[in-house]
Amino acid sequence: MTLQPITYRGRTVAAATRSGFSLSEALDERPGSDLERTFVIFMCAYAGDVLSGVPPGAYTDVDARRYARGCLVVDERLERAELDVDRAARALRLPADVPARHGTTARVEAARSPGSAALGA
Repeated sequence: MTLQPITYRGRTVAAATRSGFSLSEALDERPGSDLERTFVIFMCAYAGDVLSGVPPGAYTDVDARRYARGCLVVDERLERAELDVDRAARALRLPADVPARHGTTARVEAARSPGSAALGA
């Protein structure tokens, strides 16, 4: 049995196999509605898929985060000229750093900067 460690925000938060996963104690004790817990569970689902050979290739945490974001975020919500990152994260029930995807990282950082106005795509 292959055990895939799952790392998020610089710490190991779970371990996954082809058929299941185990969360760290800190995440496991959180309620099922916890945003970070949900995000990590989707990362675990991706790891299980990779270990099963779908998709082919090696697991990476970067790809797992991309997969989790894809499961949880509708792209159109992030294509707005003005993006209130914290409000969007709350509405989408995601950790605030998750909306950064598909080239919006600079917009996310700019939106968090004091005095930022409308941001172009």
